[in-house]
Amino acid sequence: MNEFENKLVLILNDWYNELEPVEESDYVKFTFSKKKFKKMYLQKTGEFLNISQRTETVYFNKIAHNLSQNYTFTEELLDEFLVWCFTNYDYLIHKFKGFNLNSITALSKTWDKELFSFEDENVKKTLKDLKHINVSDNVFDCFEIYGIPLCATKLAREKNISKTQLETIVINKLRALTNKNDDLSRLKNMLRMTVENCPYSSEIVLRDYKNKLSEFFVYFSGEIWAK
Repeated sequence: MNEFENKLVLILNDWYNELEPVEESDYVKFTFSKKKFKKMYLQKTGEFLNISQRTETVYFNKIAHNLSQNYTFTEELLDEFLVWCFTNYDYLIHKFKGFNLNSITALSKTWDKELFSFEDENVKKTLKDLKHINVSDNVFDCFEIYGIPLCATKLAREKNISKTQLETIVINKLRALTNKNDDLSRLKNMLRMTVENCPYSSEIVLRDYKNKLSEFFVYFSGEIWAK
C-alpha cells in the first residue's frame, strides 16, 4: 500500500469514527420523513438519494437535535423543515454550495421559520429573539433573518465593543456585498428585514439606519420598502 493509499485509509477511518453511534432502534425513527425526503429529492434533482441507512440515520438524528434547540420538536416540525429546504432550494445551493443532507443538517442549527416570510407584516423581530443566538458565529446569516440593527446590537454586546466602533465595522463589511449579484441579493434581504423591524429604540445600534445605511439602499431604490 503506497503513501497516498495509507492517507486515504486514515481519512476514511477518521470519518467513520466521527460518526455518532447508531442503535438498531434508531433506524426506524422518522421513517415517514425519510421516505418523504427521498421522494422530494428525486423529484427536485432527478437523482436517487444514494446514501447508507446508517449515515442517513445519523443525519436525521442531528437534524432533530438541532431543531429541538429552538423549537418544540415533533416529526411534523421535521417535515415542515424539510419542505422549507426544498422550497428554498436555491438558497441552500448558494449558502452551502450544494444541496444534500449535509447542507440541510448545517442549516437546521440556525433555521428560522420566518426567514423570507416578508409578506406577514405582523412578524416583527425584537432583541429578545436573539437572546440565545450567537451572532458572531454567522453574522451575515443573522442579518438576513433579524435585520442589521438588532444583530449589530447583539454583536456589540458579545464582543464588548462600542456602538460607534461596531457601526464602522458593519458598514465596511456591507460594502463588500455590493460587487456581485448574489451578494446584492443577500444585502437586499438584510435591508428589507431591517425595514420590517423598525422603529428601533435608543439602545439599538444603527437605529438611524435610513441615514447611516443610505449608500446601500440606493441599490434597491426601485423597491417600495426601500423608499
